[in-house]
Amino acid sequence: MLIACRDCAAIQRMCEPARGTVVECHRCGRVLENANGRNLDYALGCAITTSVLLLAANSARVMTMHVAGIERSTHLASGLLTAWRQGWPLITILLGLFAVVLPLIRFPLLSITLAALRLGARGRWLGPAFRLSEALDPWAMSDVLLIGAGIGYGRIVSQVSVRIDWGGWCFVAAAVFTMLTRATLERGAVWRRIGAPAQDAPAGAIACTSCDLVLPAHAEGGRCPRCSALLLRRKPAALMRAWALLMATLIVTPIAYAYPMSGFWRAGHEMTNTVISGILRLFQAGFWYFGVMITLVSVVFPLTKLIGLTWFLTSIRRGSGRWLRRKTRLYRFIDEVGRWSTLDPFTVMIFTPMAQFGQLAHFDFLVGTEAFLATVVFSMLALHLFDPRLMWDAARKEGQGLYPWTPPKLAPDGDPGAEPLESIT
Repeated sequence: MLIACRDCAAIQRMCEPARGTVVECHRCGRVLENANGRNLDYALGCAITTSVLLLAANSARVMTMHVAGIERSTHLASGLLTAWRQGWPLITILLGLFAVVLPLIRFPLLSITLAALRLGARGRWLGPAFRLSEALDPWAMSDVLLIGAGIGYGRIVSQVSVRIDWGGWCFVAAAVFTMLTRATLERGAVWRRIGAPAQDAPAGAIACTSCDLVLPAHAEGGRCPRCSALLLRRKPAALMRAWALLMATLIVTPIAYAYPMSGFWRAGHEMTNTVISGILRLFQAGFWYFGVMITLVSVVFPLTKLIGLTWFLTSIRRGSGRWLRRKTRLYRFIDEVGRWSTLDPFTVMIFTPMAQFGQLAHFDFLVGTEAFLATVVFSMLALHLFDPRLMWDAARKEGQGLYPWTPPKLAPDGDPGAEPLESIT
């Protein structure tokens, strides 16, 4: 069958990979299919388990705190309610989508799709349903919330007695199974089960950017026969949108780091935390491992996204063909890790409802949290709307993007995993 790489636009012929093999794009090194430990049955089991555990985690108490004879219990959405009451609707909506709503949509939808394929069902709805579940994947952040909850729990348990309730343990299990679902799901194999019509490689072929199906040039502007996505040769206005979102991120970033994310009022005294001061306090309290983690996801990764995206956009403008593989690999990396920058806001979301004692002491969201969330959303959208194939197009126009490719990896039976044919033009 033919498959197109969504990162560099290379068309290649690929046979179904043998178990334990990994098939990479011959030109940019993107993993086209991973048959090493990935299985539809495993993914289905993990997705169903995640769905059930998420329902339980969202309906039961997560933690109970005991301090000075006062008992306070929280649910997973308690932090959202606190943010709403304090007058932060944007924080409430974004964290609510990432932590509660989208996971509860993605995993049941994925479970239904995989179960239908496992039972041999066929229907035109399967492709669009799986495409939607995959589109929600980076935004459904139960796994990120788990780490944020762990940091928030670490901050609280060092001061007062805290008990994790059964809803909390359900959430821990759900987050673990979220990661297992991602680790066991092979999207290429699922798309083959949904259907892969016979193909050739006509001149000027176009590829679906959702399911990688190669189609004749005249299909442009229509709908993909497998997943119903709109077929476009390149993402529309990709450079303009990416530049606009990059500029918005650059404008909001100084606010996100300069202004406090949270504030703690006790006995009339105020103590606020910016991203940097919060990291320093973690190190001072002995939680250096949490400090290192927050430094990576809240400082290193966001700055890497800004630098990387600026590099990509300027290289396209200059028509540069240098370091194409490295730029493409960096794009994949920052696109994957971008979601983890929500870790710090999730920590505030978990910690805040546990420290509300009226006039005696209370913990508040501040403008830095809203600004930081804006930088995360803007940068993730910029990477999503950016089209890495434009880097290869720009280099090809300058005659620079045709350096020799390395041979594809061989499967155990000696057949090539991906045989290069041509590039989509």
